[in-house]
Amino acid sequence: MNEKELVRTFNELRVQRVKAQLAPTILLAAILALAATGHITNATSMILRTFVMGLVVAGGVFSTTVMLANVRESVWVIDSLAKTKDLSPLGKKLVADRGLTIFSAFPIAVLTLFNLVVLWVYLYR
Repeated sequence: MNEKELVRTFNELRVQRVKAQLAPTILLAAILALAATGHITNATSMILRTFVMGLVVAGGVFSTTVMLANVRESVWVIDSLAKTKDLSPLGKKLVADRGLTIFSAFPIAVLTLFNLVVLWVYLYR
């Protein structure tokens, strides 16, 4: 692949990472709204609380898996880009930011766990 195709692939992967965040974000916003208005509390039936946790866990696991795989694929694209001759300034910048791309996996995983723990504590304290 040439530089143009690799940059296009990298950008497509970035868009996929953003889209993978939409559904769980909407789900968390809806659950937060229900919690803030008192419709879901630790006094809510165990079945409903378990269902809510199941939704959040499933959404979190699926979206996090997609995003982490996407980061890994982005790094592969960057590695291929690094082997390309006569890179443009954009190509050079993407290669230089390889570490930042790898680091982006860390907050994805940490924030997913944080959301799950906070919801668990709220519903089951």
